[in-house]
Amino acid sequence: MMLRSLFFVLGAVALIAQETPNLFTSAPPDVEKALRERVAGFYQSYVDGKFRQAEQYVAEDTKDLFYNQEKSKIGGFEIIKINWDDSFKKASVVTTVQTTIQMRGQNIPAAAPMATRWKLEEGKWVYYVDLMLGKETPVGRMTPGPGNRPGMKIDEMLKNPNLILNQVKANKDKFLLRSWEKSADTIVITNGMQGSITLGFQTESIPGLTYKLEKTELGPGETARIEMIYDPKDESAKPTLNARLQIEPFGRTLIVPVVFDIPEEIKKKLPPKQ
Repeated sequence: MMLRSLFFVLGAVALIAQETPNLFTSAPPDVEKALRERVAGFYQSYVDGKFRQAEQYVAEDTKDLFYNQEKSKIGGFEIIKINWDDSFKKASVVTTVQTTIQMRGQNIPAAAPMATRWKLEEGKWVYYVDLMLGKETPVGRMTPGPGNRPGMKIDEMLKNPNLILNQVKANKDKFLLRSWEKSADTIVITNGMQGSITLGFQTESIPGLTYKLEKTELGPGETARIEMIYDPKDESAKPTLNARLQIEPFGRTLIVPVVFDIPEEIKKKLPPKQ
């Protein structure tokens, strides 16, 4: 089962430095120790499967979102990076968690890097979702957009995630690569919402297939490129694969096919489609 919870999946740990620029690299030892202890307590609740215990580590303005999210146990975790703000009162924490992903009906163990945001609240570090000014919701400042009826309440929008996800768009519906020679294809994701989203990306794989996720956190109106690169070991035909694009904080996954084209001379020999 794919982990779909309040954790924010990242495409690659190397991209973390791009998402929080202009931050100091270290905090006073006692401040860092306190944050690490709180983050460890939060994730340990997921290891133990005692999700109610995790509530004590969640900010007041994020608890409604936390209560409504699907939660899954993890096998373990490791804090690998902390990015601080200039006052050391907020931080982005990157943690690797041991989980499983489902590929072709099989559960495969995976170490997934995750990013969560933390802030000091009444002297304690708590997990939070970044909220925008105005009418605050777990997904940012919400107002009716195209296709939404005037006067729609925030609660109604949250009960129908499709109204929101329709504003998160890709410029095409599949990756197209060549099965016989090195090639690449790119999909651009646009966040048309008025709140921030976090992207995660995984794909079924074959030898020679790699990908790059430009960035994982998108503010309102921002875009991110996902580049798929294939360097085949031979010229044989390749099966279509499935890539998965996760959109948080909604816990939604979009399936994106990875299609491998074949040479024109081979296409001419194929029987016509019925």
